[in-house]
Amino acid sequence: MADIWCDVLEMPEVGHDDNFFDLGGHSILLQMVQSRIAERTGRDVALMDLFNHPTVRALARHLDGGPGTGGAPAPRAARRPGGRTSRLGDRRARLGGEGPQFPGDLGD
Repeated sequence: MADIWCDVLEMPEVGHDDNFFDLGGHSILLQMVQSRIAERTGRDVALMDLFNHPTVRALARHLDGGPGTGGAPAPRAARRPGGRTSRLGDRRARLGGEGPQFPGDLGD
């Protein structure tokens, strides 16, 4: 799974507890993950399972049928280890804030 995520996210490595979305992933990239899992393993994984298990560890545990795999989403604290901000949050911070607050606002 980690290799697939690295390929799709174009990252040299991902940790077992890194959240796909915090690493810059989004729904279109998640569909690519879904497709590559099917290609490499012959196993069809529901897109909702990928949304509900956003870490390599959680997804692997779910696919292996391990404990706590009842389909519930991972708790938010487990999905954001170390309190890291998302890539989007980092980009916004570098640009000096949240950007325009409403259509037509140029963020004077």
